[in-house]
Amino acid sequence: MRDLLNSFQKLEFDKVKKYIQKYCISDLGREQIEHLVPFSNIPTIRNSLALVSEMKQILESDNPLPIDNIFDIRAGIQRSSIDNYILSSEDLFKIKYLLKTSRDIRTYFNQRLKVYPLLLDRIRDIHIEKILEYNIARAIDDDGKVKDDASKELYSIRKQIIEKSHTIKRNLELLLKSIVGADWVQEEIITTREGRMVIPVKVEHKNRLPGFIHSASASGATVYIEPAETLEMNNEIRTLTFQEQREIEKILKELTIQVREAKDNLQNNIEILADLDFIQAKAKYSIQIIGSEPRISTEGSIRYLNCYHPILLQRHGRKDVIPLTMELPSTINTVIITGPNAGGKSVAMKTVGLLSLLAQSGCHIPASPESELRIFSDFFVDIGDEQSIENDLSSFSSHLNNLKIIIENANSNSLVLIDEIGSGTDPLEGASLAASILEELTNKASLNIATTHHGTLKSFAFETRSIENAAMEFDMATLKPTYKFRLGIPGSSYAIEMAERMNMPTSIIHRSRELKGSEASKLENLIIDLERQSLELKAQLDNVSQEKTNLNNLNFVYQTKITTLEKEVKDIRSRAIDEANNIVQKANAVIERSVREIKESAAERHIIKKAKTDVRMVSEEFNKMLNEIKSAPNEIGFKIGDQVKLKQSNTVGEVLSKLDDNSYIIQTGDIRIKVNRANLLISNHRSITPAHSANTSTALSVEIKHEIDLRGMYGDDAINAVDKFIDEAILSGLNRIDIIHGKGTGALRKKISEYLKTHSAIKSFRLGEWNEGGTGVTVIELK
Repeated sequence: MRDLLNSFQKLEFDKVKKYIQKYCISDLGREQIEHLVPFSNIPTIRNSLALVSEMKQILESDNPLPIDNIFDIRAGIQRSSIDNYILSSEDLFKIKYLLKTSRDIRTYFNQRLKVYPLLLDRIRDIHIEKILEYNIARAIDDDGKVKDDASKELYSIRKQIIEKSHTIKRNLELLLKSIVGADWVQEEIITTREGRMVIPVKVEHKNRLPGFIHSASASGATVYIEPAETLEMNNEIRTLTFQEQREIEKILKELTIQVREAKDNLQNNIEILADLDFIQAKAKYSIQIIGSEPRISTEGSIRYLNCYHPILLQRHGRKDVIPLTMELPSTINTVIITGPNAGGKSVAMKTVGLLSLLAQSGCHIPASPESELRIFSDFFVDIGDEQSIENDLSSFSSHLNNLKIIIENANSNSLVLIDEIGSGTDPLEGASLAASILEELTNKASLNIATTHHGTLKSFAFETRSIENAAMEFDMATLKPTYKFRLGIPGSSYAIEMAERMNMPTSIIHRSRELKGSEASKLENLIIDLERQSLELKAQLDNVSQEKTNLNNLNFVYQTKITTLEKEVKDIRSRAIDEANNIVQKANAVIERSVREIKESAAERHIIKKAKTDVRMVSEEFNKMLNEIKSAPNEIGFKIGDQVKLKQSNTVGEVLSKLDDNSYIIQTGDIRIKVNRANLLISNHRSITPAHSANTSTALSVEIKHEIDLRGMYGDDAINAVDKFIDEAILSGLNRIDIIHGKGTGALRKKISEYLKTHSAIKSFRLGEWNEGGTGVTVIELK
C-alpha cells in the first residue's frame, strides 16, 4: 500500500486512529493502532472486518473478555535470555498477570467454540504455562513483592529480623524513657537512619549518651545517635538483611531461568493479547459510531449508502450530519462534482477516501451494512493549498506537481481524489488541462473523483464515455445546500443568486448577468431548471415509495390476521370434533348399559331388538352430526391440495387453484371444473387422478346447461362435444338432457343415436315431442 502525496494525512486518517486508540486498554494495543495501515488483499480485509464483527457481538451480547490490562514485558522477556540477568519481582508479577490473562482468555473461548470461530482461531496458539504461573504466584505477591514464604530460608531470615527489630525497639523505648526527664532528647520518638534505629538527641547533650552518631538535622540542633547498647544487635540485623537480599536474588534468579525457557511462548502470548486489545478497540469504536461491516466489491462497482464522515460524526453527532449516498456502477471511472461553495463537494470526496482507508484497515465504517466498497492499492489525494515559499512553489505549481505524480503512478487499482482541479490559473486553460488529465486517468481505469467550478467540464463529462457529472443538492428556495449527492446531473455554482440573496446592489447583479453572457445564462438556467425538476421527481418518488411501504405493511397485517383466523377456525373445528366424539362415546356407553340391564332383567327378544335399533339410530344420528361438523363450509376458503366434495353429489376432487374469493378450479378424475365455494364441502376421501390428466383434462363450468346445440358441427366433433356434455351433466347430478342436432338430412341425428346406444351412462333416449323440438332434438334420460 503506497501513501503517495501524503494522502492518508490529507484524509485525516491519523485523527481517526487517535480516536480509536482511546478504546485500547494497553500500550501494546495503542501501538498496533498507531501502526495501522490499509491492506489491499481482499481475504485479509474480509477477515479483519469479520474479527471486529465477532468482537462487537461479544461486547453487545456476551460477558466481557477477561482482559483488564496487558503489561508490556517484552523488554524484560528479552533480557531474561542474558546470562546471570535477574528479573525484578515487579517484572515477574507482570509475567504472572500475563500468564493468568492468557489462561482466562483460552478458557473463555473454549466455552464458546462455535460462537466466535475467527477469534477462537486467533487465540488458538496461546500457550498455557501453569507451572511457571504457579511458581511465580507462590513467590511473588499481588504488590510485586517477594513473599516471606517464598523459601524456608527466607522465612527464617525475615522472622529473625522481625524478632531482633522488636527487641531493639523495646530497649530503645526503655532508654528513651530514662533520659526524657533529663531533657536530652529533641523529640520522644525512635527513628531510623541508614536502616538502623536511632534516638534524636539535642546537639548540646550528644556526649552524654554513649553511642554512634549517624547524622544531624539540617539546622544542626539535633543529632541522631545509635546507643552503644544496641549497636551489636543492629549489626546482627544488618547481617540478616544481607542474607535476605542474597536469598531473594536466589529466588528471582531461579524464576528468571524458568522465564527464559518459556520466552518464545510468552512473546507469542503478548502478541495475541495485544491483538485482542487492538480488535476490541476497533469493535468499541464501531459501537460508538453505529458502524457496520461493509461488503467488498470484486466487480468494480461501489455503493456508499448512508455514510457519515467519521470526523464530522465525532465532532457534531449523528443528528447534525447529513449522510452521503453514492452509488457508481463499474462502467463509471470518473465523477466530476460541481456545485456552489460550501455545498459539501469536498466533504463527499473525503468521505469516500477516508471510509475506504478505514474499511481496508479492518475497521467498521459509519454506513449501512449494504454498502459495497472497492479495494484500492494506491491512494492519491490532492486537496488544499500546498504552496511553499521555501521550495519556491505557488499553489498552482504545487497542484501541477501533484497531478504529474498522479498521472505517472495511477493504475486500475488506484483511488484518485482531486479538489478544485484546474483551479488557480486562467479558467479556460485550467479547464482544458483538467479535461485532458481526467481523460487520461479515465483511460487508466482508476476511480477518480474531482470537484470543480469549471462549467466546460460539465459538458465534457456529458460527452465523454465512463465520465459522469454529479452535484451536491441545493435548495433553490432558500439558496442553501442540502448536502445530498446526486449522480448524473451537473450542479450550478449559484454565485450570482447567493450574492442577490445577500442584498448585493441590484445594479451589480444585473451587470454581472450581462457580463456572464446569454449562452452561459441559458446553460446555467437549464441546469437549474433540470435540478428543480429532478427534486420534484425525487419528492414524488419518495411519496410513492412511502405509499408502497404503507401498503406492504397493511398487506403484512392482513396476511397475519388471515393466518391467525385460519388457525382459530381449525382449532374450533378440531375441538368440535373432539366434543362430538366424546358425546358419541358417552351415548354408546349409556345405551349399551341399557341393553345390558334389559338382558339382565330377562326381557323379551323384541324388546332387546328394539333397544339395539335405538342404539344404531342414536349412533347414526351422532355420526351424521360429526360428518356435518367435518364437512362444514370453510369460511376462510380452501387451500390448494384440499380434498373436496360437490354438494348434492358424490363427486370428490382436489383443489388445483383459487380463481377469486368465491371460485375454485377442482380436478376430479381427468376433468377440471370451476366450482363456486358455496357448492363445496371438505371431503375425507381422496379423488383418483389419472397420470395423464394434466394433459387431457378440460376446464368446465359447474353451471351446466340442460341442452347442447350441435347444429353446424360434423361427425367426430359433434360426438366429442356430446361425450363431454354428458360427463358435465353427470357431475352436476342432472337426470335429463337435450341434444339439439337439427332436422336436415338426418345424418347427424343418426350418428348421435348410434353413439348413445353404446354409452353406459344412458338409461334411455328418444326424439322430442312436437313441443320439445320434434325430430330436431334427442331427449336423453341419465342413469
